[in-house]
Amino acid sequence: MAPVNQFEDEYAYLKQNTSSEQSKSHQLSLRSIITNVYQLGIPTKTDGACGGLPCSEEGRHSLLDIVLLSQWEDHAWKGHLRYDVSSCQMKVITGGKKFIAQLNENWRSNILMDLEKKIFQSLSPIRSSYMKTHREDVLFCVSCGEKEGSELVYSTVLPKDGILIIANANPVEYGHIFLVPYDVHQMPQFLDKRVLGLMSQITAEVANRSFHIFFDYDASRSLDHKCFQACYFADPLPVELLPTTAIYGNLLTTGLYIGEVADYPLKAVVFVSKNLKALVEIVGEMCSYLRDNGTAFSLLISDCGTRIFLFPQVYTLLGYRLSTWECGGYFVYDAKSDFNDVTEVDISKLLASVSLDVYNFKNLMQQCCNAAVKLIL
Repeated sequence: MAPVNQFEDEYAYLKQNTSSEQSKSHQLSLRSIITNVYQLGIPTKTDGACGGLPCSEEGRHSLLDIVLLSQWEDHAWKGHLRYDVSSCQMKVITGGKKFIAQLNENWRSNILMDLEKKIFQSLSPIRSSYMKTHREDVLFCVSCGEKEGSELVYSTVLPKDGILIIANANPVEYGHIFLVPYDVHQMPQFLDKRVLGLMSQITAEVANRSFHIFFDYDASRSLDHKCFQACYFADPLPVELLPTTAIYGNLLTTGLYIGEVADYPLKAVVFVSKNLKALVEIVGEMCSYLRDNGTAFSLLISDCGTRIFLFPQVYTLLGYRLSTWECGGYFVYDAKSDFNDVTEVDISKLLASVSLDVYNFKNLMQQCCNAAVKLIL
């Protein structure tokens, strides 16, 4: 992913020094964080997503895209990342699926779990101790605004709820961030539709087809609150290039398409619609259905929020489950021998090992159809 140019003059104030305004209190509360706040415009009644923002033309960047990349690049330039992910060796694995492999000898696969332990405690707000010691990792905040158009404001007080954008010091790809839903009084529970809607709206506002948002739900863990993640991929993930078999509807007549990814070792459902409100509604229903059945799953939000992949997973004997980018066909290896030796057959077997069986996947597809019919009616 090629870096974006530095801020234009009208955005230069983002880099002003705020240290003199920091609270001198020993306990740094969440709302005392001084940061930039990107306020989302009010969704339109017709499509629920900021007037249906189209993906930007190649070479052009939306305001949120510029803010995100510039802040992340500045964070990297200051030495806060453990390594330069753009220097990692990459290859496309030989075979029809075109799986992607990255060699990253500094990679830590458990970084998300470590972050959650530092930031969260069960049923409690974000830990102020983390915010005090890791303030530099917070790039900015996203919240719901009260105007029709989105805007960037500088604030000495965070909104009462929103999305914290936190840099990932162990990036999988360019611009890798955590998106952390927060409330100054309590943490959002599980994956409510409001939070999912905000994530879809953020993807639409970034308006860059390289930008993808991820969510992984592990039913075996007691921690109910989750981080989202996002980063930029220079090319579409392998799963995005595959054909799909229609399960329900089409974009012309119903405005909503649900399909099964064809000829893929991991059974997956894809939801497509330009009506982000409807898209969030049905995907949220399916996530709740899987959670209620104790099924782990991953979500991939792409195409500026108009396409969402759902990857349900079973648990292997070793308790292993895949991350969203792995579900999409992108694998990171920390050993050169593994990177050199991996084959399409190896990856296909790994994907198939966590896939739902035919019976349970058929039930899921039926639930998708039932939910879609109720939504359209």
